[in-house]
Amino acid sequence: MSLKSIAELYQGIQDAGQQDQVISDYLHSVATIQDGCIQKRLLAELIREYVVLEKRVDGLLKNTLPEMVANEIKDRGRFAPRPFDCTILFSDIAGFTRLAEIIPGEALIVMLDRLFQGMDNLVTGFRGTKIKTIGDAYMAVFGAPLIFDDHALLAVRTGMAMLAFVDSFNRGNDHQLQIRVGIHTGRVMAGVVGKERMQFDVFGDHVNIASRFESSGIAGRVNVSHDTYMLTRDCFSYEERGEIPLKNKANMKAYFVMRER
Repeated sequence: MSLKSIAELYQGIQDAGQQDQVISDYLHSVATIQDGCIQKRLLAELIREYVVLEKRVDGLLKNTLPEMVANEIKDRGRFAPRPFDCTILFSDIAGFTRLAEIIPGEALIVMLDRLFQGMDNLVTGFRGTKIKTIGDAYMAVFGAPLIFDDHALLAVRTGMAMLAFVDSFNRGNDHQLQIRVGIHTGRVMAGVVGKERMQFDVFGDHVNIASRFESSGIAGRVNVSHDTYMLTRDCFSYEERGEIPLKNKANMKAYFVMRER
């Protein structure tokens, strides 16, 4: 091979090397651009999934806890216990033990679900907060955590609406239900308890008194304490019961609600 041929071959190798470098640089640039696009797409997808997840968690939290309580937990990490002047309502089904013996288990749960959903709607409509159900017992509070002055009035209205709802409920039910409703007004401490299943709840002696007014009542009637009576006597007609015995409590004045004035 002549020197000229060797020189031309060497030059060709150099040109090919430069071309390979250009191609390599181009491919690297394209790959970098594509990686950036992929990263942006992945980031956008992660953000979308995070937003969807956050909405689901937010919805579950607000379905478990009152909205203002859920928001405070999200913002501050906790809901600090605090006192509320409020009215507590308890109800239960008269003769429920006997009903549970004669109604099949699945049918009993379906019946309770329909009943409690109706009560939930009434409590929400009167600005109350459902606290919990225990078996056939239903507990709600008015004036906590949402503060308003006419909590006693709205609690009594809810109790009367519950009686009317049960009457309507019975028209489409094979088993006729009757409920007792007890209502008492006083100061409670409220907070969120639990870790796995957080629950907004109220505590104190006035809660116990409200429960006693329910158990000392009569099926188909709303039984209220003197404290609740004093706050609502201008709005409702009452039947005075005098002082009645309350389990583990001193005798207290009680009143049956007759009608709204």
